[in-house]
Amino acid sequence: MSEETTDLGRTQDDEWEGARISRPAGDTAKVRNCMACGEPFESEGWHNRMCRRCRKRTYYDG
Repeated sequence: MSEETTDLGRTQDDEWEGARISRPAGDTAKVRNCMACGEPFESEGWHNRMCRRCRKRTYYDG
């Protein structure tokens, strides 16, 4: 069974592996202030900007 390659000659698995490795330098877990309520919380990275309480409230509010 042959694997499909991308334009650069890499396999899909190679592409995904590269995506997992290349994170911005500032993308680290640390205490950040919530964008909604302003309270500090333990963030998982740059993608995580709202505390758990506000994320739940936003989810249920629609």
